[in-house]
Amino acid sequence: MDLLMQGIVLMVIGMATVFAFLVLLILAMNGSAAFFRKYAHLFPEEAPTPAKAAPAVADPGAEIAVALAAIKAKRG
Repeated sequence: MDLLMQGIVLMVIGMATVFAFLVLLILAMNGSAAFFRKYAHLFPEEAPTPAKAAPAVADPGAEIAVALAAIKAKRG
């Protein structure tokens, strides 16, 4: 019976430790969210750079020809 009580005590201590850690984690996340909401003007977001557009292919058949040539070169 003593071993069972010791196991239950260890389980309760472990669960309380995890619970306390999760509470602290939530408080830290809420605190950091409040900080960044208050001081958002000090951390400006950079404007996203537009991605380079792929060059337009005048002849779509050219891409197919390149693909077929690559397949033929690979197969021998």
